Amino acid sequence: MSQWGPDVAGTLGNLDYRVAHGPNWAGPGTATEKRAPPAFFLVRDAGTGEADGVYKPANRRWLDHDVYENRYGDCIISREAHTNSKNGEVKHGFVLGRDGRPLYGVKTEKHEVPASGWKQFQGQEPVPEILRFATWSDACQHGAWYFAQEAENAAKGGHWKVVLMMADRAFDCHTTARPKGRGDMRDGGSEWSLQLCQLLGTRAEALLHLQEYKRALVDACAAVHFVPAFEWSKARIRGITACLNLGVSEIQAKLLMDEMCKRNDREFPGVQALEPLVDVFLERAKSEQLKPVKVEDETEDDGRLYFSVVDPEDCKLYSTPSWTGKVIGKRQYNDVVRGGSLLKGGTWLELHVSEEFDDSSGHRRAYVPVFTEGPEDEREEVLEKLPPKEYPRPGRWEELRLKLRPVGLKPPSEMHATLDYGRWQDPEPPENMKVWPYVYKHGLAVSCMLRGASENVIDSFVRFHWVTGWNHVFLFFDDPDDPGIRHAKALEDYSRSKNMAGAGLSVHRMDAEWWDRAKSKSRYYLRREKNDMYEGVCKKQDAHGDLDSRKVIVMDQAILEAHEMGIDWFVHLDIDECVYVPRMQECSSRRFFGSKERNIEAVRLWNHEAIPEETECQDWFRDCTLFQLNRFHCRGFKPPREYDQMLRQREGRELEPEKQSGDTGWWHRLMGQIFLRRQAPMQRLRAALPALGPLLRRALGASVLGPESPSLDGLEIPAGTGDLVETFFSFSSHDCGKMVVRLDRHLRPPFPCSLHSYMADNGDLLKQIYQASKADDAVILHYPNASMSSWRRKYEALGDLGLREPDPATKRIHAASSLLVRKGARRDQDLFYKTFIMQNEYNEVAYLAEHGLVTRVEGVANILYYYDNPQEAPEQLPGHMQWVDPQSGLKLGR
Repeated sequence: MSQWGPDVAGTLGNLDYRVAHGPNWAGPGTATEKRAPPAFFLVRDAGTGEADGVYKPANRRWLDHDVYENRYGDCIISREAHTNSKNGEVKHGFVLGRDGRPLYGVKTEKHEVPASGWKQFQGQEPVPEILRFATWSDACQHGAWYFAQEAENAAKGGHWKVVLMMADRAFDCHTTARPKGRGDMRDGGSEWSLQLCQLLGTRAEALLHLQEYKRALVDACAAVHFVPAFEWSKARIRGITACLNLGVSEIQAKLLMDEMCKRNDREFPGVQALEPLVDVFLERAKSEQLKPVKVEDETEDDGRLYFSVVDPEDCKLYSTPSWTGKVIGKRQYNDVVRGGSLLKGGTWLELHVSEEFDDSSGHRRAYVPVFTEGPEDEREEVLEKLPPKEYPRPGRWEELRLKLRPVGLKPPSEMHATLDYGRWQDPEPPENMKVWPYVYKHGLAVSCMLRGASENVIDSFVRFHWVTGWNHVFLFFDDPDDPGIRHAKALEDYSRSKNMAGAGLSVHRMDAEWWDRAKSKSRYYLRREKNDMYEGVCKKQDAHGDLDSRKVIVMDQAILEAHEMGIDWFVHLDIDECVYVPRMQECSSRRFFGSKERNIEAVRLWNHEAIPEETECQDWFRDCTLFQLNRFHCRGFKPPREYDQMLRQREGRELEPEKQSGDTGWWHRLMGQIFLRRQAPMQRLRAALPALGPLLRRALGASVLGPESPSLDGLEIPAGTGDLVETFFSFSSHDCGKMVVRLDRHLRPPFPCSLHSYMADNGDLLKQIYQASKADDAVILHYPNASMSSWRRKYEALGDLGLREPDPATKRIHAASSLLVRKGARRDQDLFYKTFIMQNEYNEVAYLAEHGLVTRVEGVANILYYYDNPQEAPEQLPGHMQWVDPQSGLKLGR
């Protein structure tokens, strides 16, 4: 047999060409001799058995055509010429022959071996069937199937030598075919391991009948490498039979095969290389040295109850633990159901609140029988209790320590929620994470305008930003007599008296004197004659003290003051917001912003919104840890460019729904479920407070209820819902984040053109804005309406917000809150807050958590608790020293 080319290559490698002709298959270094890509053949069902087999191109050619060799015999397929003795005409064809003796042939002038038209020469009937393949892998795979079938046919007739020969050929084809395992996507790849086990088992059976027991045992031991541990296969039985014929007791024979079943295909060295290991275990078995190994299940029972359905006909869900109760659901065979408790002596199971059932009629519980109906001695199991090791993994809602209600959306199982749509993560840093080697010499400042905040909240806001790298905090009190000023002044005095390195605080009372100074410095007032935008802000503030106008004026004052101090990065936040950097970056804001390229003019941080878990809290920075992810940190959503947003606003298109890139249909489908569940409370609120109707009504048709409404396609509308009305879902406040801008001491600072964006001082748009939407980017943690009492106080102070038709959808919930607080009954306020602010009246949080849209961020609370008590000064490592600017007091370091 000729020398084969190297039969190794990756799944995308050009394996078959090198097998056919070697590395230089296209010719000996010149472009003059070009050959067609090689072909491969399977010859089967020939009357002359030597002709059967797989053929590949040899290393020689005849009549300018490849000669094909059989892998298992001396047969070849070659192109031949025949000269007519009468007229001298030359005819061509292909001949399948052996040792110069033609067995079968076909006439053709084409340079391709034909699949049909073959005639018998000196071979036996029938003529062969020839299959052509473009790859050697496919030819071998089909050859393996053919020879395996021939081996099975021979076994039925007891022709064991033929069985062994055919099984050998099938094994050779199968191990050469390459697919290699379940990861190969070619035809036969997923069944490769199982087929190899069956082949080795067939060969072991033939060897048993031929009384070659040692070889049969080796093949059987090789076969069990390719099936899951202890899975039944005929090879395992053949191995035990071989051991018995080799003088091993039945118990030891079973133990020997058990030892081999523990091994997998990665540990398979080859049939011949496996023989020494089999010899070792065979000697131990003959000496009765093999002992059974008992594997004890060490899985702890966590107290959950799981059952598997074994009788689907009687596995019906009832509204009461009685066979006469109303049927409100059904389970199928092998379904896993979770129970809450066992009732009536263990004969009925009360389903866990997370189990799905029909609750449209108000049923809050569901029950399923554990046994069939009838006398105790005749009952059969309907459910079979699962052992702890077979329990499903706890759901995301359990890991987040969420509570479920009996009626509402049910969190989907991991089989139905296979993808996390949220991209943002805040994992624990690894224990061996190296210290960040860089030192950033940047100053960071944050400003805030506040009113009526508690001392706890002010303290947490200031100290959290201090310890996470912000050098200076500006607090602007909208009420000059705010009680919180006293504590803020105490913090300001503390920072000065203790000479805190790089941490400062400025407290401003926004009284008449402050406003006089602000009007003399504010760019809005200085430029009010130049542009309608400046004039509009000034008029709103002077006429009726518009809140948004006051905020942008404060932002302008703060950024001017920060610029004079030499600050490098500036952000304006509300008192219910903070900048949070994930733990993988050590929660260091200086590290996050300092590592940005010098050409980055601003960073847009997207906000996650806190979901209150209790109706009251003292300090949301410590008490609220559950957050809904911003859409722009989810799959399919792409952050809009700042330029596009401003252009849409100037053209009056800000209310048009944006065209999102990627697949965002999942978001509308999930919100559609929440939309339907919240129909009932919204209809009750509209009935109790008719003014809500005109407030929410939009003439956009019956199916589309608003510009941000979800998709209801394919969703079943619950019975009794009635006409769909517009309601609220997702964020209860804005989702546009906040912009952090870079300050250059050689240039005028950027100008705040709105609450969420800036432009250059000369009116140009900022060009290089980094959209922080990666999985490990910093975010704004937003805590709006973190307690019911603060929600009431907020909208009592804001008064009648009203709602004009062109206002964006995010403003409607503010107007509705204002209306409820001013005119609604207390029970209506409670219903509104629990449904649309806490967002868990119908298990919405658990439902979203299973899709990766809700996470728990405990970093803020943990940092504050850690710094409640004085900590020892950390060791200053070489290269990580920190310096303090003697003029500005800014800390320069990590």
